[in-house]
Amino acid sequence: MKNNFEFADLHCHPNLKTYGHSFDKCNNSEKCNVWYYQPPGFFSKLLSTLAGVTRFSQADFTTLHKGGAKVIFASLYPFEKGFFINAAGSDNLSAWLSDLVTGIGFKRVRNIQQHTNYFDDLEKEYLFLKQSQKSKIINRQAYSWTLTRSWKEVEESLKTDNEIAVILTIEGTHVFNSGLKEFGKPVHEEEVLENIRRIKQWEFPPLFMTFAHNFNNDFCGHASSLDPISIFVDQSDGLNAGFTILGKKVLQTLLSTENGRPIYIDIKHMSFAARKEYFEMLETDFPNKRYPTIVSHGAVNGLKWSNLDTHSSSVFHPADINFYDEEIVHIAKNDGLFAIQFDARRIARKELVKKKLSSLFKKEDPVLAAQMIWYQIKHIAEVLDDAGYFGWGVACIGSDYDGTIDPLPGVWTAEYFPFICEPILQLAKDYLRNENSLSLPENKKISAEDIVENFFLKNSTRFLKQYF
Repeated sequence: MKNNFEFADLHCHPNLKTYGHSFDKCNNSEKCNVWYYQPPGFFSKLLSTLAGVTRFSQADFTTLHKGGAKVIFASLYPFEKGFFINAAGSDNLSAWLSDLVTGIGFKRVRNIQQHTNYFDDLEKEYLFLKQSQKSKIINRQAYSWTLTRSWKEVEESLKTDNEIAVILTIEGTHVFNSGLKEFGKPVHEEEVLENIRRIKQWEFPPLFMTFAHNFNNDFCGHASSLDPISIFVDQSDGLNAGFTILGKKVLQTLLSTENGRPIYIDIKHMSFAARKEYFEMLETDFPNKRYPTIVSHGAVNGLKWSNLDTHSSSVFHPADINFYDEEIVHIAKNDGLFAIQFDARRIARKELVKKKLSSLFKKEDPVLAAQMIWYQIKHIAEVLDDAGYFGWGVACIGSDYDGTIDPLPGVWTAEYFPFICEPILQLAKDYLRNENSLSLPENKKISAEDIVENFFLKNSTRFLKQYF
């Protein structure tokens, strides 16, 4: 079942669809089980190719083990109501259409449409994952996963065969019960700050949080992210805005050590304006402290803040939900991580990653996906080398699998990750062997094998050793 390939994933959702199906009548062998294995067949691949809809399971624990996962960051995500109260309404028809796209279950969608308490939803999802089945016999072999609270526990798990160490994260600060004013519940500062204090006291508190997400959260602006379904959902409230006064208090409370260890900030989904403001606040409000900045599932756009009028490269997607060169330098300067998202909508220009119907009738070729991932890794390294930093210590995987994304060609689920390792290794060898723009000795003289090992596992574990 396994080979020597191992990886860490900074952002995936083994709990998203499974928690959703816990609202149905569901026994322990069905879709509400985090081990439920539903690999893509011909028709589900066809649907994904034609419509970008992912109805199969990408990051259940059976699939993760088959792919070689050793460390994953499981993102808790109570869906925002704006997804499901949309142009199609807020009734059964809207719920049915929403489930068709997300695969989280009709009853779960109806629940999201009707409740007005994100924090209660968060605690229920946390409890669901915490109480989920931790081990399973597959092909007469025992496999397991374990929730961890520290690097020491991760380190012990890494020594254990057939076990995955799981670190909790959260996607979206709306979970503190904000962004609900249009649904009849205004935000209350003390409730928000108390909810932050409560999650810091969890048995397994999150290591970091994605501060913004897809809709207004009353704390900071978000970047445009839902272009393919923009005729159905409205992201305009708070779009591209900066931080609010309450948002600055939320940031300070998350990073505070008064009520538990800091919860670090993941800047994915923040608006361009909010990200710039965040970097400035780190300098002015925390001048004597270093907090690692994380991009848990992102992509570069090949652009610079200092010259926004220039055109992006012929490869990268130029949207400002993707990240600028100055942000890459900031992340390296502050010991952070930049996790590359395996989403065809983000990682490159659309025409470069468009899945073809012809690929359904032959063995999938992951070389194209590996090439797009390599362009990201290489660009990060070159930007950092130019700024005087080690270039190969920041990039890692943040697949966003089972997060309703459009997977890269030939990399349908985490089970396919081993197939991109060798092509990336060969691309790294070719790059180092030929003339390149690198100047620092530590960037030029590294082996291709070290580059690949850093990307798939070691950068993530090095980060955990320092900050978990």
